[in-house]
Amino acid sequence: MTDDLGVVDGDLETPVTKEDVEKRVQDWKNRLSDLFRRVSDWARENGWQVNDSGEVSMHEELMQRFNLPATGQPTLRLDGERGYALFKPKGLWVIGANGRIDLYTSKGIFIIVDLAESGTAPRWTIFRTNSKREGEPFSPELLTNLVCDGQAS
Repeated sequence: MTDDLGVVDGDLETPVTKEDVEKRVQDWKNRLSDLFRRVSDWARENGWQVNDSGEVSMHEELMQRFNLPATGQPTLRLDGERGYALFKPKGLWVIGANGRIDLYTSKGIFIIVDLAESGTAPRWTIFRTNSKREGEPFSPELLTNLVCDGQAS
């Protein structure tokens, strides 16, 4: 079985290079920064406190395979009058998506994934962890409902 980087399961040779993996990691970090900047701008405009100084480590299997060092991924914490939201990246190489972020709020847990193909503009989509429903496009404006009543729409 082959994933989106052309890596073959097992110990077979792979056409993926160290540079390919470095490029994907940097793209992921750029997509996270862009999303978090957009969410932070919206949050500040709407009276939320923003803390973008957090970081979580990233050292996924492909990074280890090519002896790439662990790197930091940004996190984002928002605090408002009626609750909080914490965006915590989970991983870049996930089945069915181009990266995953776990979103913890005062009213529930959500998953945000990029459903776009690698190398194209992100298509951030949000899902409830306790629902099999289809996701919906993520936008910062959804946060008010996600924090205040736990509903994704």
